[in-house]
Amino acid sequence: MQRADVAMSLMVIVWGVHYIVVKDAFSNLAPLTFNAIRFMIGLPIVLLAVARHPAALKIARRDALRLLPLGLIGPFGYQIFFVLGLARTTSTNTALLGSTMPLWTAILTIALGIVVIRRQMIAGVILSLIGVVLVVLGSSGTSLSISRADLVGSMLALAAAIVTAYYNIAVKPLIDRYGGTVVAVWTYTISTVGLIVVAAPDLFRLSPADVPVRVWPHLLFSGAISCAFGFLIENYSLRTLGPARTALYYNFTPLVAAVSGVVFMGDPLTLALVAGAGLTVTGTRIVRRNTWLRLPRGRGDDASPLRDPQPELCRAEAA
Repeated sequence: MQRADVAMSLMVIVWGVHYIVVKDAFSNLAPLTFNAIRFMIGLPIVLLAVARHPAALKIARRDALRLLPLGLIGPFGYQIFFVLGLARTTSTNTALLGSTMPLWTAILTIALGIVVIRRQMIAGVILSLIGVVLVVLGSSGTSLSISRADLVGSMLALAAAIVTAYYNIAVKPLIDRYGGTVVAVWTYTISTVGLIVVAAPDLFRLSPADVPVRVWPHLLFSGAISCAFGFLIENYSLRTLGPARTALYYNFTPLVAAVSGVVFMGDPLTLALVAGAGLTVTGTRIVRRNTWLRLPRGRGDDASPLRDPQPELCRAEAA
């Protein structure tokens, strides 16, 4: 086992536990405020990691103008939906529903006609959709009644996955031109600024006494370890192990998150939830492995695999 395998195995645990860490922090800080502070903690670490090659971060003005709205729709939009959804539903639900991003990517690319439609991919889409329904129903515990807050939280978690799927498709030309790391650093910066603006009213009123000592480990774990160092380790893994092998680890994050939520947060463990988790993870993996882009004529092969277009900062929520 290579060092990158060990590092990614540890990060899977970090990203999975991250859900309950963030959820617990909401008892002391408002979701949007917590999100803004943790991104401010992570930003200097990310920027220091690329400080030796600042010229590599330069992008053309027209591409910057294109990346700005995409960053606000995708990574920034994801963060808003993620924390607001997590505040209203269980960490288990949020993790499992958030992991369906490849499903929505497949559905959007089918609608746009840019992927080869394969039976395996369609089967994976159907399995995942059934799994999503069961996960939402499974959050009701022993009854079939679902609280309004829980339903809204589940829908927000799905919205986070959907906007990320759209972003991943729309940003691909920029990823091809500049590389995933460059785009990721820029979108992290855009997200940080956006989150500060959204949380500004609370941040201006915030005093040190409003941030109790018990929540600082949550902020450091989320901002520094899960987001910033997770980003660096993921980049290292992509370079060392390659996209396909690195992607295998993403399948385990929602499972770690689900187990952590049940054990530490008392999330309901129902037959519907277990079945839904299994179908969602299995279907998503099938979709991920069988989504192939149509190439323009004259490019040789008829199709190429649609990989995750970039290392996702804060993969724990997207992942």
